[in-house]
Amino acid sequence: MILSRTLAKSRMARGARPGWAAAWAPVMFDAACLVFVFMLAYRPFQSLVETFDMPTWAVVTALLALGFIPVQAVLIFSSLWAAKSRFQDEDGNQ
Repeated sequence: MILSRTLAKSRMARGARPGWAAAWAPVMFDAACLVFVFMLAYRPFQSLVETFDMPTWAVVTALLALGFIPVQAVLIFSSLWAAKSRFQDEDGNQ
């Protein structure tokens, strides 16, 4: 998310309008980083669930709070910056 924001702000300051791939590549990078982090965290989380014998509702709540909501926040903000960097109004202004 930091990469997307930094690139978008620098492009907007220069007045450059990136292509589709250049604008959305940082979003894909953010998504790949999130997948990597969750691949690393999956086994410790699974061990924690088995150790404490957590009920299903607690596991679902933990996954929602620790996984789904942060992932959505990062991807939404990255996508907003990507779209903002590509924005051009009807007059051709950025």
